[in-house]
Amino acid sequence: MKLSEEVFNGDHALSAEKGVLFDASILEKVVKRLVKDKLSDEDAVMAELSTADHKPCPTFVVAISAAMAHGPLILFRSYNSQGNDADNCAIWKAARATSAAPSFFDPMFIDVPAPGAWYADGGLDFNNPSQIALDEARHIWPRVKRFIVVSIGTGRQSNFDFGNVKDVQPPTEISKSRRLLALLVGKVPRSGVAMVKNVPGELVDVAKACVSMSTCSEQIHQVMLAHSIGYPYYRFNVESGMDSIGLEEWKAIGQVEELTRQYMRDVPGRKPVVLDLVHPGAIESTNYSFILGYTNS
Repeated sequence: MKLSEEVFNGDHALSAEKGVLFDASILEKVVKRLVKDKLSDEDAVMAELSTADHKPCPTFVVAISAAMAHGPLILFRSYNSQGNDADNCAIWKAARATSAAPSFFDPMFIDVPAPGAWYADGGLDFNNPSQIALDEARHIWPRVKRFIVVSIGTGRQSNFDFGNVKDVQPPTEISKSRRLLALLVGKVPRSGVAMVKNVPGELVDVAKACVSMSTCSEQIHQVMLAHSIGYPYYRFNVESGMDSIGLEEWKAIGQVEELTRQYMRDVPGRKPVVLDLVHPGAIESTNYSFILGYTNS
């Protein structure tokens, strides 16, 4: 709560002409402080050594190349696994990269490994990392056959469409807005819809739908659910009400808490599941569990 208030405070908001809504240097300052409080060094790196007395929890964050948004997934890892080494970039830089949502924060430049590159929020194409986490777990523990996957969402998105489709009859003529659709999809920034000016409302609706599709987590959830026979899979995601709360709306924390409490009350079986996860049985306690969090539903 304190972090959100500090980062998204209205006093730190930037003008639309800047291309982003918030000052990334504030976010960097806050994350550095958190890292220093925990590890005594604000520049502590992602790579974490495992010893006989210290078994760190393997952690990764997701990013994409700012220069090639639809390029391959990029993971910043704290661990070594088959085919991958732990990353030696600073924790705060990895956190900044995975938080660089277009229109909210500028992309992040990370100089390790050389010569460095610009990164943006991985939530654009990989907003639900459940399958990624399962794949990573299999590389870390290749001999383990059974994993527990816990997926924590931030609220299910409402349905979206590409305009008014109530009329079952085709239109008698194609509107000017419709003729510009191809240009819109190719040129309007996916996460900067609210900042685009002088665009017909119909096109803005289409652009918002494109944003929703690119950040929606439901499709991956359905895939995980369909293939969860071989592993226990649990997903917690508030069904309604959260989609109206923006990423930067820290003052709505009371509403978020109430919606979450109501979600947990709605289905009696949810609390026992939580208790089972916190206090696993003998079989489950011998396996490994990835707890996942992501920034959209």
